[in-house]
Amino acid sequence: MKKTNSLVLAFIAILIIACNNPKKAVIENPYVGAWVQIASKRVTPDTTIERTQIANPGVKLLTKKHYAFGHQTGENTIFGGGGEYSYHDSIFTSYPKYHSNSAGVGASLRWKSTIKGDLWTISYDTLNIKGSETWKRIPE
Repeated sequence: MKKTNSLVLAFIAILIIACNNPKKAVIENPYVGAWVQIASKRVTPDTTIERTQIANPGVKLLTKKHYAFGHQTGENTIFGGGGEYSYHDSIFTSYPKYHSNSAGVGASLRWKSTIKGDLWTISYDTLNIKGSETWKRIPE
């Protein structure tokens, strides 16, 4: 009888350990998915450009650590890029590996970032240029 009780207790212990999902404690990456740009603003010392009605909106695709984006800028022109990214608290940092403007490749770009529901807003303030972009999650 003692042997049976010990086996039952061992089985229950193994069952509890096996059913415990350690991934529940891991915070999911909120950036993973597809996003469409719905607004942007760029302010230089002499110009402000604000777009809220975007004819050819950009699309951004993010996996757990890679991103790619692009949009049609002219009849035969596409603006795009991609690479890796990281995030910590409210800072999203991209590390471009390829880009329409090769000057940015190899640099790191830091953005202030917030996600509220299905809206993602990123902003920057660098080299006398302030800007922001708003993206909306594309449902799966």
